Amino acid sequence: MAEAITTLDEFEQEYGKGIGQTLPSRGYREASLDNIRRFGDGVGDYNPLWRNERHAENSRFGGITAPPMFIYGASLGIGAAINGTIDGRRLSSANFPMNYAGGEITFLRPIWRDDRIRAQESVVGIERKHSDRIGDFCICIAMVEYFNNRNELVATKKTNMARYKNLGGGRTMKYDREVKTNVTPTPPDPLVFERQRRGSDMRKWEDVVEGEAIPTLAKGSYTVTELFLFTHGVVGTGRSPRGALEAEDSSDLGGGGRYDKKHAQVRRNMPGQFDWGPQRVCWLCQIATDWAGDDASILSLNTRVRHPNIVGDTNTVYGNVARKFTDGDKKLVELQVWNENQAGLHTAEGTVLIQLAG
Repeated sequence: MAEAITTLDEFEQEYGKGIGQTLPSRGYREASLDNIRRFGDGVGDYNPLWRNERHAENSRFGGITAPPMFIYGASLGIGAAINGTIDGRRLSSANFPMNYAGGEITFLRPIWRDDRIRAQESVVGIERKHSDRIGDFCICIAMVEYFNNRNELVATKKTNMARYKNLGGGRTMKYDREVKTNVTPTPPDPLVFERQRRGSDMRKWEDVVEGEAIPTLAKGSYTVTELFLFTHGVVGTGRSPRGALEAEDSSDLGGGGRYDKKHAQVRRNMPGQFDWGPQRVCWLCQIATDWAGDDASILSLNTRVRHPNIVGDTNTVYGNVARKFTDGDKKLVELQVWNENQAGLHTAEGTVLIQLAG
């Protein structure tokens, strides 16, 4: 094995060698009713369209389907963007932490109950950037294709992952967490049951008004339980071998080290235990499906994850109608959606393209 990579220049060069290569596919995740419900538990989405058989049978699908973001249950699609084709043993968070920066998802067909979904990842490119907060960093870009068990392409995703030089000395990223809004810290669990949705009441394109706000999605104060549910309901369970624990100087690498506060601070430069960026991406899709209703189709979701979300932060998802337009016989709506913390800071942003039925 080659020596460890210790400089950003070397990382950029080595990552670039893998551009154009496709990584081996890593198994399937079955869209069983149990797995779909676990996914909903992890995201905090109890939409009956994905969970209630009677409700689903009366929908246009005629039965249970998985939510569009169930592709993340098959794979977050970050492997190629994290390492490219570099042997992972050459990269350590002591030198190069990584953060999910967002991506561009296109949804091509529904995921039916009992479909088995797999991901195929390819290395696309790498770009050098600069931030006042972390200095020079690289955006690693990968393309992910999601297939079902009939080898039909279900969705595609361009993944962006930031790799940067560890800040060192236990220094952590600075971002605004000071309470500046009137959002009240709230336990997240009850919000799941109290959520109101459009559901089977068809949203008509003719009734949509450009510029109007859509109902907010309150996610409450982020807890370790929220982190746990997403890790084990969406990402999946897994044990860490001794070598991995020693290499990352941690006794608990659950959730990629997110549960270990010291590891989060020293190795990931986070102020404390922190979320998976894709969890907030799922929230951005959830507010759109809740607004659009059962008869709509989510066509695409383009996102940027801009700031951390730490245990204790209070999150609210907002959105508005950016525009409505037609493309042939398709009646389309574009939403701007974003997640805010208690300081009013946009920690994740997105654009959602929706096709309405009427």
